[in-house]
Amino acid sequence: MDINTFSPYIRRAIFSTILSPFIIRERIIYDHELIYVMDGTCAITVDGKEYVVKKGDCVFFPPNVPHELRSISDTAFVQPHIHFDALYSEKSEQTPISFQSRDQMSEDELALIQENAFANCNIPYVFTPIHKETYVSLFFEIIDIFQEKKSGYTLLYKAKMLELFALLFEQFESKSIAPTRSVETSGYLSSIKNYLDGNYRQQISLERLAMQFYVNKYTLLRQFKKAYGIGIIAYYHALRIDYAKRKLASTDLSITEIAKKLCFGDVYTFSRFFKNSTGMSPREYRALCGKVL
Repeated sequence: MDINTFSPYIRRAIFSTILSPFIIRERIIYDHELIYVMDGTCAITVDGKEYVVKKGDCVFFPPNVPHELRSISDTAFVQPHIHFDALYSEKSEQTPISFQSRDQMSEDELALIQENAFANCNIPYVFTPIHKETYVSLFFEIIDIFQEKKSGYTLLYKAKMLELFALLFEQFESKSIAPTRSVETSGYLSSIKNYLDGNYRQQISLERLAMQFYVNKYTLLRQFKKAYGIGIIAYYHALRIDYAKRKLASTDLSITEIAKKLCFGDVYTFSRFFKNSTGMSPREYRALCGKVL
């Protein structure tokens, strides 16, 4: 499926707790399901292979893949989850959630099975997101939006689902497409590095860079470090610290004036930033350089 056609439709999004003991016998689903394991443990068998999932794991069930869940402890299994179509169709609102095996389905029911929209992305059945806090935050926001159903909620959850999809494609699709993007990547990374080299005295955020250079911020974080051996935020901070050190060691500018030149809101924020980076205050560094004002 072309990701440009994505128009998510959520069938169910809930915070769910299953009390032990339990077993959800083998079934296939018509749509896609994402689960975040909020607490507890569970044995999941997917396509004949067993996994033990625990707190913090994420689970992905694509359409038409047999899976089963069963308890393996006496604790409750807390599993907020989202059932969704990646592409809205005329069948979306009439399609139920399946709890049947393939053998139990009628011809009409079999016709409801969708294609796996993530087939080319190779999302594993059990995974940990590389940007876990962002992923989980989006996951819970989507459930809240779906549950509250305020005016325009479908547009709101579609926007959040697309952000969630972007994280999944960023993590899993990038392995297969990275070689074809190397030339393009080196070009925009060089432009961003040159921009930082010339504008580091300004306050620059990762979000601003991503918008200015039309790149996903998570892609930027990963590829900048791969290209230059240092994280983009660490590089930006290093430029600012180097400037501050030069001014402290070789000029008579006050610490407040140096803070202003680096666009800090106040001298206290600058001093904290400097000490966190160097282990000493600006005044201590200046004294170490033999320049006492």
